[in-house]
Amino acid sequence: MGVFRHSAAALTALLGAPIAAAAMVARPAWRTGWRERAGAGAATAEGLWVHAASIGEVRAAAGLVATLAGRGHGLTLSTTSLTGRALGREMHPDWPVRLAPIDHPWAVDAALRQARPSALVLVETELWPGWIAACERAGIPVVLVSGRISDRSFPRYQKLGAFLARTLARIAAIGARSAEDRDRFIALGASEERVSVTGDLKLDPPDTPAALRPDLDHWLGKTPLVVGGSTHPGEETALLEARRRWERAGHESALLLAPRYPDRVPEVTSLVREAGGIPRLRSEAGAPLAVGEVGILDTLGELAGVYARAHLAFVGGTLAPVGGHNVLEPAMAGVPVVYGPHVENTLQAAQLLEAGGAAERVATPEALATAVERALAEPEEAAARGAAARRMLAEHRGSGARAADLVEACLDAGSRR
Repeated sequence: MGVFRHSAAALTALLGAPIAAAAMVARPAWRTGWRERAGAGAATAEGLWVHAASIGEVRAAAGLVATLAGRGHGLTLSTTSLTGRALGREMHPDWPVRLAPIDHPWAVDAALRQARPSALVLVETELWPGWIAACERAGIPVVLVSGRISDRSFPRYQKLGAFLARTLARIAAIGARSAEDRDRFIALGASEERVSVTGDLKLDPPDTPAALRPDLDHWLGKTPLVVGGSTHPGEETALLEARRRWERAGHESALLLAPRYPDRVPEVTSLVREAGGIPRLRSEAGAPLAVGEVGILDTLGELAGVYARAHLAFVGGTLAPVGGHNVLEPAMAGVPVVYGPHVENTLQAAQLLEAGGAAERVATPEALATAVERALAEPEEAAARGAAARRMLAEHRGSGARAADLVEACLDAGSRR
């Protein structure tokens, strides 16, 4: 490490240490995994390092991970969030899954010395400048797959100018989700010859539906089910109001809520009681869900399987101004989808589903209640929308294989140097 870089790293560490200490006092959960975030203390395997930020990206990368492993590559997997790490370990028990190092030279250098990966594969928009620069210094190619630049992010990235352009120039290859994303990466400074369209990993449907554990299958029962997935504050209230309306209209269905963040489960449980519902936690299992009850999914990694049993799915982060979560997960299960107006993070997928009549975008909680009530009143029409979603997604198979091809092309190019 050069004198200037060492001095800058020392200064940022000195300034950041009190802030980090205060944060860990205020948020004890942040103490978990701090050694991994500092670049040490986690197992690694020889081969590729695949990084996916959190739960949604971990799920999106599952097909890519399986393809790379099937081609004989060793893998180390990392996530930014604790919940992502937990899901990664559950989905990929054969490979070490750790927290990513913080984007500081000392942390990323320590992590790379330990792992010695043949390449770093970043999923979606994980543009960590320090980590990417450290890989360049170590001669480790960086590949971005399923790369996306959202409508909301693009103007912000443009303001970074030459700083972001330098980071993009250090990436060996970018596999963009779409032609629009490709053009945006190039406009931000990526070399045109290094950017190609490999597709959206979230658009690559699995060969088989997500399997349900026997106890989950029993708990879901046979009652028609409306699922609210990855919900945020305000969205559970809207769904509970929709439940009140469909019960008043005589439709028999259970509601299942899956809050985006597990630490909100007590809050959601209280909301259900205040709305006159009977809350049932998935972790407590027991008898099958019945009409009038409200299931609360307080476990990780089971939402995809739950979607497969739904009559209708609402995807959260869309009525709340978050930008939307994975609207394709229920569609892959052949379930009709409803979501709110805030779908900036998943706009391409939303437009695809809407164009085929497989999804409905609603503007308000009242419109959500109307859409749910209509789906329960017209089950054949709802089933047709779900079937249309599955047919459309079948046309987008192969993005995982194309991303794997891009990674291997970079490895081959590096070996010839």
